[in-house]
Amino acid sequence: MIAKITRGSRPGDIAAYLHGPGKANEHQFTKDYMRQRGGVVIGGNLGREGETDGMRWAQDLRAAAHTREDITKPIWQVSLRCAPGDRKLSDQEWADAGQQFAEQMGYANNPWVMVRHGDDHVHIVASRVSETGEVWHARHDFRNAQRAATQLEKDYNLQQAPRQRAPQRERIPQQRQNERYRAQERALTEHRAEELRRALEIRARAMAGMMPIEEFAKTLKRPRTAEEREAEARNLAQHAREQADRDRDRNRDRGHGYDR
Repeated sequence: MIAKITRGSRPGDIAAYLHGPGKANEHQFTKDYMRQRGGVVIGGNLGREGETDGMRWAQDLRAAAHTREDITKPIWQVSLRCAPGDRKLSDQEWADAGQQFAEQMGYANNPWVMVRHGDDHVHIVASRVSETGEVWHARHDFRNAQRAATQLEKDYNLQQAPRQRAPQRERIPQQRQNERYRAQERALTEHRAEELRRALEIRARAMAGMMPIEEFAKTLKRPRTAEEREAEARNLAQHAREQADRDRDRNRDRGHGYDR
């Protein structure tokens, strides 16, 4: 099973695409010996089962997203596609698999809908913003989706598709975090080197008689204990982690456009 993730900000656009004929009429399929065009709602907590129009669930997603205007791309979409040769899953099996996938990913309590296209794949569209304004940040969503898809393959006796590398958009935040740690280490080293230089300069001036002994005494600092040095190190590490988390969240909340 292949999971492909995209993000966007306009639920009406993705609804029109999912329930439309597709770019090259690829959304045409046969169900119950009848030729159909466009997607059909089969799961989630939005819309009605069997609906072929996405207007209703798009409005619900839009309403949830509007509770947090600061989240620029609140609509999260994933397509789940079975491998060629896999058995055909029923609508109920897909719906159950979609619920399991939502719970493993962490958005099950947010507004979401599942739309089926043909025999081999479905689309799930979710709001990263809940109806109460809480945000699902979807951290490491590609990696987590790979794990969830692997579990579905086992549970539904499907072929195991080759796993893909995380896209560049997931690797960049980690690279930036590593760069920030290195920059903070350099800054700390430079700060301590500057403190040492100043102390040596003051001592040299005092020894040369250029500074009164009373003034020199004021510049002296009590040596720090081991506990104080450890506390300083912990504070610096905590500050670095918090800053890295803020950077990662800011990067995730910028989102990514739909890639159809």
